[in-house]
Amino acid sequence: MDNISNAKLTSAEIAALWIQYSNETASICIHKHMMEHLEDNDIKDAYEYAMSLSTNHIERIKEFLKNEGFPIPIGFTEEDYIRRVPRLYSDVFCLNYLNIMSLHGCHGYSGAITTSTRLDIRNYFTECLTSAAELCNRTKNLLLEKGLYYRPPVVNPPNSASYIDDKSFLTGWFGEKRPLSCIEITDIYFNLKKSIFAKAFIISAYQVTKSNKIKNFLKKAVSKKEDHIKLFFEVLLSENLPSPPIFDAEITDSTVSPFSDKLMMFQVGFLFSTAMIYYGTGWASSIRRDLTAKYMTAMAEDLKIGNDWINIMIKNGWLEEPPMAEDRSKLANTKK
Repeated sequence: MDNISNAKLTSAEIAALWIQYSNETASICIHKHMMEHLEDNDIKDAYEYAMSLSTNHIERIKEFLKNEGFPIPIGFTEEDYIRRVPRLYSDVFCLNYLNIMSLHGCHGYSGAITTSTRLDIRNYFTECLTSAAELCNRTKNLLLEKGLYYRPPVVNPPNSASYIDDKSFLTGWFGEKRPLSCIEITDIYFNLKKSIFAKAFIISAYQVTKSNKIKNFLKKAVSKKEDHIKLFFEVLLSENLPSPPIFDAEITDSTVSPFSDKLMMFQVGFLFSTAMIYYGTGWASSIRRDLTAKYMTAMAEDLKIGNDWINIMIKNGWLEEPPMAEDRSKLANTKK
């Protein structure tokens, strides 16, 4: 076993810590605005728990990086959060936001555990995963208690277990399509839920930003999310299966931004990048060929939006550079 006091952090461990630092500092800024206006005490308690987790995580990450001689990332600060402005999100939106972010946390921390080597880092991310699962359960319980959680579709049990014995199981282009499997339904439903939520957040950013260039980008981003929502909504509709509700009405009419454009754009980029990951998972899990085409279309269009996002972030000096490998050619040509 590695001696944790001597083994250097690997690139995978540095990457996981670096990414988490940006995400946590962004979350704190967003949570502060939401907590400033929350009316429901149960939701406030969940947010206080989430804030305590983020604060603790930031200090732990700083300690890991400092011990290795790495600079602390810039991330997001008080400059990215504007106090005492009208509320932008309803309590319902805030609770759903926290629940969906906890889902992303569970996925991200599980990946960090599997790619990390050092025992102390694995223990740290295991703690993060445990607390993210706790937050997920807390927020889901609140959604259920308040009648705000929409359960995924149910399927009736088959008469018996069996193997696939017909290639028609793969079809989806022409002729009669087989029903969706429970695996395909799950991926479509939760991808649709995340797209619906992402669209609402992007609308809120479009509503409050003053930059025309960013408005133009966000307008295209909203349009693409609408296309993808329709794409997968129609699949469930054709199967007589329910879809998740939209969140657009949970955005207030405020036109005053509580966040910097840098923070809003960062969050939009996060939602698009994670969407591509989840679309890829859905694609890999779907056997029906028509679903493959839909996932490929969604991923390709999100990739185009992602390229535009990167260009805007770089042009405005908002894209922080992660730790890089040494440029050996440059070092070799450096004059002594």
